[in-house]
Amino acid sequence: MKNKLAFDPPKLGIFWFLPTRNGYRFVSLAHDVARVKLIGGFKTIEEGHVDTWSRVVAADGSLSQFGYEYFPRGRVNWRAEDDTFLLLADPSIFSLNLHMAVADRWNLIGHAFQFLTDPHYRTNKVPSFFSRGGRA
Repeated sequence: MKNKLAFDPPKLGIFWFLPTRNGYRFVSLAHDVARVKLIGGFKTIEEGHVDTWSRVVAADGSLSQFGYEYFPRGRVNWRAEDDTFLLLADPSIFSLNLHMAVADRWNLIGHAFQFLTDPHYRTNKVPSFFSRGGRA
């Protein structure tokens, strides 16, 4: 883990946890909260899991057989109303206690944050052929 400075800004973004022999690998796309536009009282990055997955696969070709929904995933947003970071994720991320790795890595510790499960982020173990609408 890198040395964090007291002024490292919190981050917003999307992430996956990919299983490895020794645990899980954190794969993500994040931006400093100050760089993200405020829309409707929230800040959330524009990029989504479905759009970003092709970049993940390009960086690691061994993932090409999997769709973006295959591995546990989630995102961090920010709510202006109460200055709170929202970590929305697949329930398995919480049951495996991986959510604190996101909070630590994205500098959320020391800020108000909530952990929320979201049915949108449930893992889908359907082969990627089907998740791409039958296109190879």
